[in-house]
Amino acid sequence: MSSSLEQHKKIIESMTKALNDQNIDEFLKYIDDNCQVKRDGESLSRSKDELKKQTEQRFLDPNYQHSLVEFLPTEDSDRIRFIVEHKDKKRYEQTCIFTKEGKIGEVSLTS
Repeated sequence: MSSSLEQHKKIIESMTKALNDQNIDEFLKYIDDNCQVKRDGESLSRSKDELKKQTEQRFLDPNYQHSLVEFLPTEDSDRIRFIVEHKDKKRYEQTCIFTKEGKIGEVSLTS
């Protein structure tokens, strides 16, 4: 297993904990300023600021939680794939693509 994959896993685990702890600053420290988020091909946010606003909205629910179900194999060293489950039991396959600086530059969710 490559060291970049291990680093990416640690970042995803830290981000999951930050989301569940509702720690927006810890969550966003891994996100590139120009990060784009898509779900099923549809754009959800086009910047870190937009993602912050959306995440803060989620935090209005005091019971907001999601869990990391499993990591999935990937051939590319600049990305990581995994499955998350939200508290409503919906699961999403998620792919995060990292920038050369080690921040997440693109997120793709598939229902």
